[in-house]
Amino acid sequence: MSRVNQIRLLLLLVIVAVFGQVVTHDFVDWDDGVLLFRNPNIVHPSPGNLLHHWEPHNTDNVFMYNPMVFTLWWSLSHLSDVQSPDILGATINPYVFHAASLVVHWLCACAVFEILRRLKLRNWAAATGALVFAVHPLQTEAIAWASAMKDLLSGLFALLAIWRYIAALDSRGDARKREYWLSTIFFAAALLSKPSTVVVPAIVGAIDLIMYRRSWKDVARWTLPWYAMAILVTLLAAQIQAIMPQAYAPMWAHPLIATDALAFYMAKLILPIGLKFDYGRNPTAVLTDPTLYHPLRWTWIFPVALAVIIWRSGRKQLWLAGAIFLLGVLPVLGLKTFAYQYYTTVADRYVYLSMLGVALAVGWWMETHRTRTEAVIATAVIVVLGCLSFVQAQRWTDTDTLYSYALDHTEPIHEVILGEYNDDLALPYLHRAESAGRIGEYPEEKEFADQAVAYIEKGIEYYRTSVRLDPTQTHGYDLLARDLVLLGRIPEAIDTVKTWIKMDPLTDAGAKQAPGRLEGMLGSLYLANHQYPEAVAALKRSLAEHDDPDVRRTLATAEKAAAKIAGETTHPSGRP
Repeated sequence: MSRVNQIRLLLLLVIVAVFGQVVTHDFVDWDDGVLLFRNPNIVHPSPGNLLHHWEPHNTDNVFMYNPMVFTLWWSLSHLSDVQSPDILGATINPYVFHAASLVVHWLCACAVFEILRRLKLRNWAAATGALVFAVHPLQTEAIAWASAMKDLLSGLFALLAIWRYIAALDSRGDARKREYWLSTIFFAAALLSKPSTVVVPAIVGAIDLIMYRRSWKDVARWTLPWYAMAILVTLLAAQIQAIMPQAYAPMWAHPLIATDALAFYMAKLILPIGLKFDYGRNPTAVLTDPTLYHPLRWTWIFPVALAVIIWRSGRKQLWLAGAIFLLGVLPVLGLKTFAYQYYTTVADRYVYLSMLGVALAVGWWMETHRTRTEAVIATAVIVVLGCLSFVQAQRWTDTDTLYSYALDHTEPIHEVILGEYNDDLALPYLHRAESAGRIGEYPEEKEFADQAVAYIEKGIEYYRTSVRLDPTQTHGYDLLARDLVLLGRIPEAIDTVKTWIKMDPLTDAGAKQAPGRLEGMLGSLYLANHQYPEAVAALKRSLAEHDDPDVRRTLATAEKAAAKIAGETTHPSGRP
């Protein structure tokens, strides 16, 4: 077996040793439901359902356009039927999807190894860089989360595009043309896997300029078609992806938010502990939350200082490594608002492609420090990183495990979102309790119901805290009232909606409720609580603001009940 194949096998063995456990993990109720096991186009993989995901404005695309990823999931679903649903109600086998993630990650690690070899690193130096790419804990989210296949698959195609672009630079004649067109096809596949790979032309341009020293004119001639493709996909993604108001920040803060995100990633690269799926570091948090000590005042220092150090080093390999890392995360730093900033600007999976820059820096360090001491140090670092990743992967075992860890560490600014997480935990137990009741498993039904109630009550605590901290938090009122109704605490729900009605005029225009909605909700709650006169009054106020057939029907029911009660009060004997 050749040395190159030995290294590829080593990468596979290390990845299986560190991340192999994820194959036996369940789906988690963090996007896996809407994208996979509750997605009818995946659960029922007909040819027509596959075509739905290639239609840009199809509602099944859940505000994203990743047709290559959905095509892979659609294919995997043919191999993943299960006999009975799990606790989440999934009828497809998560093991198949997790196994595919491991394979794609291994292929990415092999592509990184080949790129580093093309950049003139010797086999063992390139292997060291590829191993760091393969086992760093920041990669765990992309590997262990089934929904993150979009990051893995887009990363694979992006890395293949970079690899073959460099191969084209090293070729001549017809071979150069073939390699260039092959790299272009891979780039197109990357764009169709995740639009954030629009940065790939800039990455190959940096490699071309820094390592091959070709002219700007030559680089532009090769990359301009790629930029045209990237612009088209960017415009398409902007039309499809919905951005919630909470994700926005003042324009002046965008550069500071971006440097704060870079500082965060720098810290996690060096000390990759406390990793989770939601860091609570959204624009509101970093701008206003006192528990974060207003990080924008100082976190920008670290990335700026590192950039100066890299620039003054005069090492073109370090220049390129830094450029690749920066470009890899550029679309999701917060310079431009994106949807996930509703939760947090930073996420582990966002650095998946950027880790190529880290791998290059490590490989270059090994190339210039070829002694036994440095080899021992590198081996020790890889072992430690692998152990941390092994532990981190266990936190993705199932929804309970993932959320239990994250909920203990998420920032307080996320009170509403914390409540939503607890609701997500409660829903499977509610569904299972209902199923147990239907088949007569009453002890099991009570166990599931008690667990669901515990989660919902915890969510209610978070919602109460949210509306106390921000009385204009309309989303918090909505969720609080819903959960109170779910537990049968109607009077508390009535008080919540009455407070919401008082606060609604003070909320931002984009968060105000539709005319008559709140009064209609209040009337329905009064009706459920048998307060018929109050229900009639509230429903009439709702209709005065907006004519709604559903409210009219509810009003008719309330008036009939009120008249009946009035009649029984007037004639207690029941006789006229």
